[in-house]
Amino acid sequence: MLEQLSIQQRFRVLLIFSLACFALCGYIVYRTLSEIRVNGPIYESIMQGQDLVADILPPPEYLLEAYLVTLQMDTAGDGERLSQLAARLHQLEDGYQQRYQYWLKAQLQGQLADKFLRQSHALALTFYGLAFDAQLPALQRGDRAASARVLAQLAATYESQRHIIDDVVVLARQRNRMGEAAARQRIRVMGITLAAIFALTVVGFVFIFRTVQRSIAEPLLDAVRITKKIAAGDWSQQLYSGPKDEAGNLLASIREIVKNTQKEILKSEKMAALGALVAGVSHELNTPVGNGLMAVSTISDDLNQFRIQIDGGLRRSVLDEFLVSVQTGTDIATRNLQRAADLVSSFKQVAVDRASAQRRSFLLDQVVRETHMTMQPMLKRAPCRVLLDIPAAIKLSSFPGPLGQVIANMLENAVKHAFDATSADGTVTLAARLLDDGRRVSVKVIDNGKGIPQQMQAHVFEPFFTTRLGQGGSGLGLHIAHNIVYEVLGGTVGLVSKEGQGTVFEIQIPLVAPEDRVAA
Repeated sequence: MLEQLSIQQRFRVLLIFSLACFALCGYIVYRTLSEIRVNGPIYESIMQGQDLVADILPPPEYLLEAYLVTLQMDTAGDGERLSQLAARLHQLEDGYQQRYQYWLKAQLQGQLADKFLRQSHALALTFYGLAFDAQLPALQRGDRAASARVLAQLAATYESQRHIIDDVVVLARQRNRMGEAAARQRIRVMGITLAAIFALTVVGFVFIFRTVQRSIAEPLLDAVRITKKIAAGDWSQQLYSGPKDEAGNLLASIREIVKNTQKEILKSEKMAALGALVAGVSHELNTPVGNGLMAVSTISDDLNQFRIQIDGGLRRSVLDEFLVSVQTGTDIATRNLQRAADLVSSFKQVAVDRASAQRRSFLLDQVVRETHMTMQPMLKRAPCRVLLDIPAAIKLSSFPGPLGQVIANMLENAVKHAFDATSADGTVTLAARLLDDGRRVSVKVIDNGKGIPQQMQAHVFEPFFTTRLGQGGSGLGLHIAHNIVYEVLGGTVGLVSKEGQGTVFEIQIPLVAPEDRVAA
């Protein structure tokens, strides 16, 4: 349906949909917060119950002290003392009436109102009536027997009042628990509702946005990108299918031109020429420059952190750690930038001879560790750790530059493709050993990641093949490594993988590279 709308109408639908979802979320939040906010109905009910419990537990003075006053009145020895106690009892009755009027205005409901406002109040009136209308006159007449009978009635009334107060406390606490449960339920329902609406909003927004992007922006941008690359002489383009409209037709035409030309390029230049071109220009130059830039950026970050730590007082351990970090970073930057300078000066040699360094004797352990060090800025952010198991005595007469590039490509491929961001205990092991014939060395890159599906294993060394299209994967890393191993180092590359159980890439190369591989 969206395909039939104009560009303006599509964006209008997207805007209306987004605003409607946000408005609905705001309404739900407002309704829920209005109920559970401070001074809201649920809050008021809970606080009222807590106030009621605090007011009657322990028994307040107008209940407990009133009973004690009646006991004191019974034992008062003279009329003046009796008059003082009677006055105190009147004060207590006035205090009770004030609290009763307060809770009467609170509009208690149900059993709580029946117990506290009716039953308890009736007993209170009976208690004070007996004290003033029966006990006090009997004491004033000196009738101790009548006073004792009234005192027994007062005790029974007091005990009944205490039982009712206990019932009120139970009811008040029960209502508080129900109110708190209601508040939690409202918050839970709000959270679930908002999550559902948010998910619906995201799905709807992404769907509409992707529809608009796929039908309008992607074909046009893709067409512009491809034509610019072709104009610059770069035919190695990834091609996408487009919609069945004018933009899609334009892209389809360009796609056919590029596809046919790519076939001719691959047929005429073959794997070696294309691999050498991309390896020389893209990897061999961009990798050391990028590593050098990351090393300098790390030094800059460490410097900023060091300045912050200075403000809190400089410690020797902090200074030593900073100096070590700077030394390491400068070593990495210097080594990579020097390598980049060498590559720029010898670009013709890289393009023609598919090699980035001259033949020389070197220790495999040294090349591997140098390569590993240059990749530290990238490996620090990887969801895995890299272990090295390289004997120190393996010596080769070969090309350390191309070999380092192969190792770097293999490591980068394992780090990027073998693990997800949520992977736990990810490990990549780079191991080497001499083969039984004593003339070749085996270098393995072993990971315990997700493995490669069987149907993809036959394509991993093909140019432009990648499982991370559009996410930084060029599909050329393993292709370049394959060509270097076969055509420069004179070795072989093997792959063993099972989905869900990790992958092993094995490189077997001679200790002495073939003579016809000597770089010019």
